Amino acid sequence: MRELYVVLGDVVRSRAVDDREAFRERLETACEDANDVTEGVVAPFSVLKGIDEIGGVLDRASDVYRIARSVATQLRPHRIRLAVARGTVDVGLETGDVARMDGGAFHEASDLLERVEREGLYFDLRTGRRSLDTSVADVVNLLLEQRHEWTDRQREVAERYRELGAQQAVADELDVSQQAVSRTLQQASWPLVSTVEERLQRTLDTAYGVGA
Repeated sequence: MRELYVVLGDVVRSRAVDDREAFRERLETACEDANDVTEGVVAPFSVLKGIDEIGGVLDRASDVYRIARSVATQLRPHRIRLAVARGTVDVGLETGDVARMDGGAFHEASDLLERVEREGLYFDLRTGRRSLDTSVADVVNLLLEQRHEWTDRQREVAERYRELGAQQAVADELDVSQQAVSRTLQQASWPLVSTVEERLQRTLDTAYGVGA
């Protein structure tokens, strides 16, 4: 039986959410966005319990940072913890519905998610390569924390710069000076964040792609 990657997420302090219906809509949108950033979906991401948990199943782990970044951005300022584990899925796989699936990978991911909470992390990875998994997870945690600390303006400028590739183009679009764009990018630790993300993605593509 081939091994797959189960991703489980748990919203931090979900009981403190005031408008639970509106937040559930955001959580559903976050799941849709997560499905869009990877081609490796076996069971689409969906909400598993109220507004507390999400889950999905992948055939590769190369897109886990893209998924984590996408979900974290969609839920901000709320936080979510994510755990990714490799293993078997031997119940309900043919349904394509993560809520009806079970197996060793789910048990591993659930155990790992508890560890993520105990250790005060927001992401962890367990694929059987402990040193590499830990190193990748540490980088992901630092990147998620850095991005969470961004102001809305820093996020907007950084994302537009990622898309447009030129400070003047961003300045023209946002109707500000090029100097203001440069200053905001520096405050957001850009391009350091971008460079680390690119290096991380190359590692993920090489070590956690299909068949890896």
